[in-house]
Amino acid sequence: MRTFGTKLLAALAVALFAGSLSAGPSEDLFAKTHKGMKESDVASKWYEKLPEWVASLTGKNQFPDTWLPFSADKGKLKPAKELSKFQIRDANKKQFSAYYMVRNGVDANGRTIYEKTNEFGWLPWKSWPARSIVQTYPVEGNQDHTDLVGFAAWLYGEKENELANRVLTVVHARDKELAPLIEAFICDKEKWTLPSEGLKNWNAWDIDFQLERIILVTPEEYEKRLKARETEAAAEFKKLVQSRGDTKGRPPRRVSPSKQLILIEWEIKQFKIKYGSAEFLKDTKITDKLQEIQDSITDDLALIKENLEQSRKMATDNNPNDLKKKAEFLEQILLIDPQDLNLRSQVANAWYIWGNPAPHGNGCDRAEGMKKAIPHYEIIVQAYPNNSGFLLAIGRCYQALENSKQARPYYEKVIEIDGNQGNGNTAKSLIRNMDQGDQNRSKKDGK
Repeated sequence: MRTFGTKLLAALAVALFAGSLSAGPSEDLFAKTHKGMKESDVASKWYEKLPEWVASLTGKNQFPDTWLPFSADKGKLKPAKELSKFQIRDANKKQFSAYYMVRNGVDANGRTIYEKTNEFGWLPWKSWPARSIVQTYPVEGNQDHTDLVGFAAWLYGEKENELANRVLTVVHARDKELAPLIEAFICDKEKWTLPSEGLKNWNAWDIDFQLERIILVTPEEYEKRLKARETEAAAEFKKLVQSRGDTKGRPPRRVSPSKQLILIEWEIKQFKIKYGSAEFLKDTKITDKLQEIQDSITDDLALIKENLEQSRKMATDNNPNDLKKKAEFLEQILLIDPQDLNLRSQVANAWYIWGNPAPHGNGCDRAEGMKKAIPHYEIIVQAYPNNSGFLLAIGRCYQALENSKQARPYYEKVIEIDGNQGNGNTAKSLIRNMDQGDQNRSKKDGK
């Protein structure tokens, strides 16, 4: 019995001694980067400096864009499930000011362009999601490895393991001394067994930032991700084909595209980059189908351009009959690419011009033109809710149809956006004319 007790005590002593010689993966890493600080303290120290970094930018009139779980309603920010784009304009230790951004057209690739609005609010720092911070905070261009390790520690604390991995991978590639410590740390976090041959790079294409993101994984995890990539490629391919609609025959076709043609074209290019190494894209049937879609989009865009050139030669003398024919012709062009909001605006404007609203706003020459323009304008203002030009146009359509109840909210929105300038002053004048028109009708009806 005494022998057993002696052996047990000896074993415990050896274990304790071994433990004192070999710290855990986090202690090993932070001993090199943060002079042995605890992981929680490393994370807290990094997060405490985040407001200073943002303030250093805003103080130089450099305003970072980011995504926040808020929406704008009547000038105030409200929590929302979906992320919206914001611009950070000011910051202090407790909070930052975030200005709501809205869609305002697309670029040459079909990607959305955003512009800042005057709707903003002060938000506490905890309102900024970790995933959004990663998109804004400098990583690849950041040469301060201590800072990046601290950032990763904070991300792990936020349960954003893959994002933390992505940050550490940047340091791993540049610092040979820290590389083995980072691998051990990542494996400890993921509960992976550190392989003798080390971790492997897994490459993923980040569509939003047009960058290749790399994380470190075990060979076993690498194989799992390869299989998952094949499944994802098949699913995304199916969505691409569906979004294109019909490709055969002369447009407009039975099944219209559900996205703007140039956006589908851009997504196909991204698909080829993202899944370029996948077995799925080695199937000639798949690549032939993608080429078929791309060719059909090229043909359709050329046809749209040709038809638009033809439309510009129509109704040059502003003859009402010719103006109507032009609007009808543009409607047919829109059927080729119904999600093109710029093209839709040309259709709406053509009906508006044919309808010819009175300069003072009350009444028009052809009510049918106003009625046909409204659905197009409504689709456009849903996408661009802060475009005062389109808001004013739809308000004028309703006013011309003597529908003050529908017109007023659009005019009020224009005034909210533009104030006493530009379309704001025009909206105020139209409201006065509209109210006077309503009064005159009331007197005429004997009310």
